[in-house]
Amino acid sequence: MTQQEQYPLRGLRMHYNASPATGTRLLHPEHATPNGICVDCVQCGICEVGRKAKTGQALFPQPFGKTQFGAEKRLPGIKDLQVVPELFGPDILFHEVKTETRIGGFRSRAPVSIAAMGSTQVAHSKGKALSEGAARAGIPVVIGENVLITHGPEGLEERIRAFKENQDDGYGAVVVQANVHDRKLGVWKHAVEYGADAVEVKLGQGAKQGLGGEIRFESAEEAEKYSKAGYTIIKNPDGSWQRHAHPGEVSEESVRQALAEAADTGLPVWVKTGAGKGVARLVELLERIKKEEKIRLECLTVDGHGGGTGMSPWLVMNEENVPSAAALARMPKTSFDVLVAGGYSDGMDIAKAMMLGAKGVSMGRPFLIAAGTAGAEGVENFVKAVSTELKMACATLKAEDVAGIIGKKENLVALSRLAGEWFGVKTTPVL
Repeated sequence: MTQQEQYPLRGLRMHYNASPATGTRLLHPEHATPNGICVDCVQCGICEVGRKAKTGQALFPQPFGKTQFGAEKRLPGIKDLQVVPELFGPDILFHEVKTETRIGGFRSRAPVSIAAMGSTQVAHSKGKALSEGAARAGIPVVIGENVLITHGPEGLEERIRAFKENQDDGYGAVVVQANVHDRKLGVWKHAVEYGADAVEVKLGQGAKQGLGGEIRFESAEEAEKYSKAGYTIIKNPDGSWQRHAHPGEVSEESVRQALAEAADTGLPVWVKTGAGKGVARLVELLERIKKEEKIRLECLTVDGHGGGTGMSPWLVMNEENVPSAAALARMPKTSFDVLVAGGYSDGMDIAKAMMLGAKGVSMGRPFLIAAGTAGAEGVENFVKAVSTELKMACATLKAEDVAGIIGKKENLVALSRLAGEWFGVKTTPVL
């Protein structure tokens, strides 16, 4: 019997104290305590406790730079909601449903964007394909943090140029994100020079809200470069290095200043945050600053459900992520678009998120898989596939346009009491 079967209400995780993500295991996984220690522990040191004892370090997923990771703790998610179709309504052929919309001030062929992919090797190596694929598919793509310091102006320009040279009839947009270091380094000045369409203020992310971007590297020269730029550098016992970006302060003053700097570019402004306590307060603050400073704030992405391409601490990814769709039930209506990210991977996920009130969905790892499988064409094909699935969902809800399902919460039913409470959805269907 697995731990999941033994302890079904313990915030289900398949592994405690051992995971392929951390390269650890239990000597007797079939006989483990609720906390993941073998019932007959012989101090073999192959579990996460043993690894920590040997290294003195918090554990990060590995191998870093070649793999993307996702938290495995089972929380209520978008899959715990069921769509209840409509019986009465017009005769709608799904392939005629219109998925074109506007996201963050730009026309998009589907209500989906590619989430911020930053400087990590696994993300940046596919950055050009992601940009080209987004352009061909006609959807927005966000270039993530730390690209300028890590890959230089040429690395940033390559990803922007890949989008601009393949943009289809003005659809989509390329958005350049900045954390506190990027802003000091002038990344938005380069973004404007290279033709970016919008800029994004990073206030956090779902995998590790309150922690900055982290990578592991081998070069002392790189350590010196990052240190001079203000990053925190830690040397590992094996001679490698860790780079930690500052997460930045979130306060009225800091948010106002960040938005003002973004507005100075003359481009539309996006904001990225993780799902967490205070999200409704943040929305209210953004609305007030937008009005008072007359800022072209067009989009807020709320990220949740831990996962990504960076060096997020394994325990934080599992124990502190919050499904972003839960934030929708607690947010006031906005004058800017709200996208949700984290844990969405198909057209039905997009439909459910929109039914909960989102303007669309931002996906990261699914697009990285698509780009890794078939390059830019894979990205374009993936958008086509999820758009077809979304059209099918809309047709069953008797909506001829994707806009018709936004806020259609009455056609959702939660499959558990907990999911219903988290997402503000009834647990019995209206039939």
